[in-house]
Formats: sequence, C-alpha cells, structure tokens
Amino acid sequence: MKKDQPYVDKDSNTSRGVPMARRKMMTYFQFSLIALIFVVVFAAIYFISKAIDGKNKIDYNSAELIQYELPADDTKVAVFETNLGTFKAVLYEDQAPEYCKYFEGLAESGYYDGTHVFAVQDGVYFMGGSKTSDGTDDSDTDKTEKSPEKSKDLWPFYGALAAYGNQKSAFNTQIQAGSRVLFIGSIEFDKDTCEQLDSASDNTKLNNAFKTKGGVPNFSQQYTIFAQVYDGLEAYEDVLRAQVITPSDSSGSDKDADLRPKQDITFEKVYISTYGENKNDGFFSLNENADTAQTADSALDDSAEK
Repeated sequence: MKKDQPYVDKDSNTSRGVPMARRKMMTYFQFSLIALIFVVVFAAIYFISKAIDGKNKIDYNSAELIQYELPADDTKVAVFETNLGTFKAVLYEDQAPEYCKYFEGLAESGYYDGTHVFAVQDGVYFMGGSKTSDGTDDSDTDKTEKSPEKSKDLWPFYGALAAYGNQKSAFNTQIQAGSRVLFIGSIEFDKDTCEQLDSASDNTKLNNAFKTKGGVPNFSQQYTIFAQVYDGLEAYEDVLRAQVITPSDSSGSDKDADLRPKQDITFEKVYISTYGENKNDGFFSLNENADTAQTADSALDDSAEK
C-alpha cells in the first residue's frame, strides 16, 4: 500500500489537491473499497470468508433478512431531509441498541441538522453527517466512538446505513461506530459475480437478496449496520449519483480523487419518528426465486413502481 500513497505537496499540505487531513481519515476506507469495486469477482468469496472466520464469525446460513420484514407501527425511523429530497430509514434498536441510542440522541438534539455529505463513490456509497464539507473534525464534531455491534440479521444491502468511525488501534482493525454515517449503495451484480456468490454460499435467500435488491457484500460484518432506507429511494439515489470534484479513475486509483460533491449536499433536518407515521409497506418484499442479476438501478425501479 505504501507505494500507492499519493504524492504530498509539502508546501500546500495537500495530496494533489485533496486536503491532507481528509486523506488521513479516508485512506483505509478508500483503499479497501477500491479492492472491492475493481476486483469484484472476489467479493463473494471475501465476504463469506470474513463472515465465518475469526472474530467476525457469523452463521450466515441462519441469517434472517429483517431488513425486508414489515416493521411494527411503533418501530422508530430516521427521517433525512436533504437539499436533494427526503428519505427515511427503519432503525434496528434490538440489533444495535447502543449505537441506535447514540444516533437517536444526536438526531433529537439537532446535531445532524446542517451537516454535510462529504464523499460519494458513484452508486456504491456516500458518507454524511459531518460538520465540515470535507469530512474532517472541527470543534463542533461529536468524536464519540462506540464499540461495533454486528448482527447475522443485518446485511449491507442497498439502502443500509452503517456507522463509520476509525480503527480501534493499529493492532485492532475493527471499525468503531462514530457520528458519521456510511450510506450503502450497490456494486453491479453481473453474471460472474452472481456465480461467485452462489458458489460461495448455500443461503439462497441471502444470495437472492443481494442480486435483486443490490448491495456491497464486501462490507458484510465490517461495520455497525443500524438502519435500512425504505422510502424516498429516488432522493437517496440522487445523492449516490451526485457528481464529485474528481472521481476515481477507471483503474480504481484514488491518487487524484476528491470525492466531495461538486454541489453541496446537506442534511437540512434529521429527526426521529415512527413507521406508523411514515409507512411504505410496498418496500418490504423479496423475490426469493430470482435467478437473474439486477443492478441497484433496477432495484430502485422495482421499489419506485410499488
């Protein structure tokens, strides 16, 4: 990885136009993501091996896909009102109790109002909830970091929300759960990727959920997933597809990348409500017999039609 580190202009303290402070925060995330996006044929094997090995041992065959189960009316939801539209996400307090309590407290205090989307990787993810437009800390940033909470029943499908923080230490690479949020989009599930997924896992229901709904398998069991977007998918997709200052090049290199949106994207208001007050029952379904790959775009179209 060292040979791929960007050239640093010592006079301007930037990496070819990208603020150095932002580089320090984003390096681990972007390098791990590049391996996913541009060597996608290995994604299925990687996510299965990480899910069943070592500290992150997860019995994926017993996974319950609760992100597509109809919530009770009193289930809490987070409403994100952005300058590109509004989207809503179910919160999973039983699976991530500590982080949900923390996130809800920040939202109810108005912490997220006026915060920024500070990085967009076209269609794959965006990152938001920062007090600054480049994702760096300032005096108003809540720097609390919670221990990760991982569940066999929460997966990085399209629209999943994950808490984003720093590695705990140089010797413990677990990603902590901070105030910033990783909003998950999707890789493209082409024929080869689907075949890899099917050969690596016997959980047909889980495999088909990724194929039909989209997602980023490589993020499985790496982050605290705490919510699922179920309404306002057009606005969500608009953020995922926002133009950035300098996108990653076709080879996946981020040496010259500046993933900040060209147009400022802000959370004008984030607040907590209930599903009963914000229903969209049509989202919560799965085609368990699907045998063809769909991209995140088609998953979006399916939800919009409902």
